Amino acid sequence: MEEQERLTMEFVKSLMDKSYTLVWVDYNDNLDNCRDTIQKCLEERSCESLWEKVDEWYGDAEWEAVREIVSKLKDECIRLHDFGEEEVDKFFQEHEDEIREEIYDRNDSDTLKELLKNTDDIPVRVEMLSNYDCINSNWLESQEGYRYKESYFGDMIDALNLNPAKVKKMLVEKGYTVYGRFPDKKYRDGKEQVSYEQFYHELINSCCGANLLTYIGKVSLQELYDAGFSLGEVIIPKGNCCGIFSSMYGGGSLLEMELLKDVRLKLEVRDYHGFRFRLDSENSKYECSIKHVYGVCDSFFGEKIGLVAS
Repeated sequence: MEEQERLTMEFVKSLMDKSYTLVWVDYNDNLDNCRDTIQKCLEERSCESLWEKVDEWYGDAEWEAVREIVSKLKDECIRLHDFGEEEVDKFFQEHEDEIREEIYDRNDSDTLKELLKNTDDIPVRVEMLSNYDCINSNWLESQEGYRYKESYFGDMIDALNLNPAKVKKMLVEKGYTVYGRFPDKKYRDGKEQVSYEQFYHELINSCCGANLLTYIGKVSLQELYDAGFSLGEVIIPKGNCCGIFSSMYGGGSLLEMELLKDVRLKLEVRDYHGFRFRLDSENSKYECSIKHVYGVCDSFFGEKIGLVAS
């Protein structure tokens, strides 16, 4: 009994619950409207900005919950264990940080885990960058004729694993001018990512400048988080689509070239050439989104793509 009359940290800890749920996450709470924060995480290859966002949302609620627990502990010391109010106030003031830290350590709520679970899959674009800048509208490109060598058009043909000779034959048959050499790369026959006919329709329906070859799909935010927002590769599943789109000007083509097989893309850009990963965010201040320009819902983006951490 004598031991209990001494107010110590061990005694206060003995009054605490084994665990506390400091914050409850409603099933309607999610990160659907945090695309800018998620894009920042991708650019920084870090989860830190997301942690900061969640702390910004729930930090005050956690602090208030801890304050109430401390108040109950003080009340228990005074009412049930006969410590003087002045003694309790002084002790809790002197050990405030230690007591609060102990309560936080017993916190069993995982707000981020719940938010991730409640968040819908996110529409994304994977865009091809090239030394040759971009491809313009069909009208502009066809004025002087399509060429394979030293052009974004040629880089598109290579990325889609099309046979340049077959592309040339198709364009000529459709009445378009081509110039320069279109080599016959027979080893690509039967291994193309998309059909030649859909490639042709994508070209002729292009009516915007500064287009990039763009693959579309959706990603799980949980999987992005598990990868630490540091991606090395993506795997676009068979049946998803790709096409021509300009996030700069807000236009493009049909985005209806259906992939004939799974496509694995390495996310690195060297000498201005390679693939970059972008969230298709309607609220972006810096670029246009497919969702906003085409007025489509998330189902337009097809199935979830596979992620490979770097």
